[in-house]
This record gives sequence, C-alpha cells and structure tokens, in this order.
Amino acid sequence: MSGNQNQHGKREAPGGEFPLVLWWRQHRAWVAGLDRGAKIRYRLFQVLVVVAILIIALYLFLRSWIRLPDVPNLPGANTNPGNNTSQGDTSLGNVSFEGAELPDVAKSGRKDGYYTFLLCGRDVVSGSTDTMILITYDTKGKTVSAMSLLRDTMTNTSAKRGAQKRLNVVFTRNSGDRKLSVAERIDNGMTALKKEVSRLTGIYPDFYVQVEWEAIGRLVDAVEGVEFEVPFDMDYDDPAQDLHIHQKKGLRVLDGDDAMQVVRFRKNNDKSVQLGDVGRTEIQRDFLTAVLKKCLTPEILLKLPTLVDIFMDNVNTDLTVGNILAFAQLAIGMDVEHGVNFVSMPYYGVMYDGAALVCVQEKQMLELLNAGMNPYQDEIRGSDLQLMYKKSGGGFGVTNGTLADPAVAVVQPSKPDEPDDPDEDDPAGDPGATTDPGTATDPGTTTDPGTTTDPGTTTDPGTITDPGTTTDPGAATDPGTATGPGNIGDIDPSLVFPDPSPDVQGDTAQEQAVA
Repeated sequence: MSGNQNQHGKREAPGGEFPLVLWWRQHRAWVAGLDRGAKIRYRLFQVLVVVAILIIALYLFLRSWIRLPDVPNLPGANTNPGNNTSQGDTSLGNVSFEGAELPDVAKSGRKDGYYTFLLCGRDVVSGSTDTMILITYDTKGKTVSAMSLLRDTMTNTSAKRGAQKRLNVVFTRNSGDRKLSVAERIDNGMTALKKEVSRLTGIYPDFYVQVEWEAIGRLVDAVEGVEFEVPFDMDYDDPAQDLHIHQKKGLRVLDGDDAMQVVRFRKNNDKSVQLGDVGRTEIQRDFLTAVLKKCLTPEILLKLPTLVDIFMDNVNTDLTVGNILAFAQLAIGMDVEHGVNFVSMPYYGVMYDGAALVCVQEKQMLELLNAGMNPYQDEIRGSDLQLMYKKSGGGFGVTNGTLADPAVAVVQPSKPDEPDDPDEDDPAGDPGATTDPGTATDPGTTTDPGTTTDPGTTTDPGTITDPGTTTDPGAATDPGTATGPGNIGDIDPSLVFPDPSPDVQGDTAQEQAVA
C-alpha cells in the first residue's frame, strides 16, 4: 500500500496531516516570505474582504426586514394574476358585511403596486378618531391620493343618539370591553372603522395607522420645523383643558408647539372665526401635506432613527417599521407638488336628534374615488356603497342595505334644534361598555331589541316598507330638521336603488334625484 493512501484507499497529505492544516502552514510560510510592502497590501486585502462580507450580510438582512407588506385578500376577492406586488393568502375572515354584501369592485382584483391605508388622528380625551384620511399609494406611479372623511358623517348604526351615529365614534364604540388588552381593543375598533369606511367608499383599507395627535408636535420638532401658511389669526383659550392657541396669520416655519395649536384650533374667543368639522379638517389636511413634503426631502433620511423612535412611541399600526421604511424608500424622488393629491369628502348637512351630521353626495364621491384612489381593477359604482340619505318626506334611508335603526326612517317630532358644541366630543357613552347592544365589532348591523325584522326589509310600527326602501305615509317635512351648508336637497327614497346592471355606471337613482 502506498504511503499516501490509508487502509480505505483514500489519499492522505504527507506525514498524515489533514489537508486544511497543511494548507494553512503553507499559507503562513508564504506570507512570512513576503516583503514589508507586500504584507501591507495583503493585510489591507484581508480587511476589505471582511468588510465586504459584512456589507453583504447587512444588505441581505435589511432586504428581508425592509420590505413591502403582503396585501390582505378580502373574503371572496380574487388576486390579480398580473400583479407583481406581494399578495399573501392572508384573509380577513373575521370581517363580515352584514347589511351590505362585499362590494363587487373588491372582487375584481388589484391594480399593480397599489396600497391603501386608513390614517386616523385620535383625540386623547374622548378617544374618538376625529381625523380620518383614506390614502391610496401608487408605488409604481409614485403618487399619493388621499380623502378626508368627515367625523360627523352619518353611519348606519343601531345606536340611538344622534351624536352616536357619527363616524368618529365607531372606533370607541366597537373597541370592546376594557378587560381586553390594549392591542385587542385597537384591533377591534380599527376593524370596525375600516369596515365602515368600506361602506362609504367601496374601498376596504389594507392597513391602518392610528396616531396620537401629540406625536405631531414631536415629529415637527424632529424635522426642525415645517413651513405652513396659517390662514387667519388664531386666538383661543380653554383653561379647563389647559389649551391656549395664539397664532398669527401668514407663512412661516412652525415648531412643534405651533403645529399642535394649529391642528387643534376650532374657533376664536370672540367668535370672529368658528370652524366646523370641514374647516378644521381642511386645515389639518393642508398641514399634513406640508409635513409630508418636508419628510420626503433627502436630508430627512439622516433623521430616521429619531423618527422611528417617535413612531414607536406614538403610533398604533398593523404595519412593521420595516414595511414603513420600504414605503419611504419607494417615495424618494416623489414630486410632492404634483404627485400628492388631497381632497375632502363631498357632503351635505343634516340634523338628527339635535346633532349636526353630514351625508355623502354619491355622484361626486364616485368621481373622486375613480380619479386616482380606486385600487381595484373595476370602477367603483353606487352599488358598492352603503350611504345614509335624507328622504324627501323627512327621515332617513340607506342605499344598498337595511336600516340598523328603523327609528331614523320616521320623521322626528318638531322640537328646537340643539346643535352640539363643536368643541365637545361625544365619547361612546359608558366607557365600560363600548359596543352596540348585541354587536361585537360591527358598528351598525344589529337591529334594536324588540324590533322584528324580515330579511331584506326593516319594519317599524305604523310604517310600511318596501324591501330596501322605508317610507312614512303622509309624512311631512320635519320643521325641526335643518340642512347645513352645501345641502343638495332632499332625496325621494323611491328613486334609490343599486345600479340596475353592471353596465350602468355613475347614474344611480340617487344621483338622478339630486341632479
């Protein structure tokens, strides 16, 4: 047997040494024979190799962490086969659409690279979501389309009081028992709010971002101020809340404290300026646009560690930090002046139970939704929405659904109007019982106890109803029911039906009545 082979016939290194050990000895001997200059170049090469390996490892780690999220698929929705955006098989199986089918438009598939978000600013005193913005981000076209949803929007809910029918109390009313964890309450409330938003817009938001308004001040200070034009002098004092607002009209750079004053302003002490829900929302919308413009500048990337810290302390969301950084990375180079479009929800004012509410103008809403916000393949139609509306004879109805509170269909007795103070938020009643009677997360799908309903038809004693339409025989216009600025007139409920066929778009019966 040769001296270079073992008993199994395998070759061994001379002297029986393991080949790797032998190579290392030869390598050290080679290095020892190098002159001083060659040794320096060799050591530098070793350092560069180690640094390159670390950079590659860091890149691979960040790539796995900083990534776009999977878009949840709604129950019954189809994924777009041509969509390159990651579409996971996650489903929102806990979401049901009682009173309104899942909008057909959501089943048509997704546009490539489109993501939708519900951004909410939560009031720390009442817990209500007074600021709600539906956002569509087209990552391919690098455009952002956003719509402000008014807090006073009337919802189809079984809650009795007029103030409880507002969109801004859906979150608190459906967050659940206080015995639940904070995370569970937030998830319950935001699931209900996303569902309600889908009824108003036909778009079920993919993700939510809930911000404590106090975080805005910290964010503004972190980016070293935001340039904003204050529309008028603001002077307001409320010692009970330790709230003092004093801002001068004009264009200037606002710090964090200035910013908090501007977004919280409602009226002046002397009543020379009194903002309704729309006016306040417009100021907040314009300010958020200015903040976004500042955050998309290249130098802000150096402040990411501070911004992430603020985010973790003051934001509740179902997105990860890595998801948000991935979106921010795609936004680099976005033309904020032309690529960001903010609009307000079209509305008309109504009164119910002494509360000033608003209803959606359907035709204008559909135009705005299909002009850049729609993430789906098909156009959003009137049959995809479930909207409250004022009937021509008084009382209210709902499109494409059944009234959760049959009492709203009946004309209210005449009584003096007692509009609520716009400074006072009406939290969801008893803090310990924040859900509608008999409801879990749905803000408006359970009929009142004691009311008998037939599927597809809601009946109220003394009221005859056709399926989907509630009428009050002989009902006159309610003298105590007023309409606010922008009212487009009463609507005849006999004309309100879903789109007659998939080929008819935009001209729903409600729109025809309005026109």
